[in-house]
Amino acid sequence: MSSRILFLCARDSSRSLLAASMLANTESDRYDVWSTPTQDEHSRMLAEQVLQEQHIPVLIPEHFIQPTLGMRWDEGIVLCSGAADT
Repeated sequence: MSSRILFLCARDSSRSLLAASMLANTESDRYDVWSTPTQDEHSRMLAEQVLQEQHIPVLIPEHFIQPTLGMRWDEGIVLCSGAADT
């Protein structure tokens, strides 16, 4: 049985999409990979372009989720650029 892992990103940027797609591409038999959705359309398009250039498939849309109370994950990875606006 594969472990469920969730990538969360500060301010819903595309970091979680990049990380989740890379892990799903290399370790899909070990992990059931999920990601929070990217809110910025331009950022999402750039991330998808980078993944395409590296021949890495983008995480399937069914694996984007906003976590809510009661959901269970084996692991969670928070990708953050910092809390301060500068």
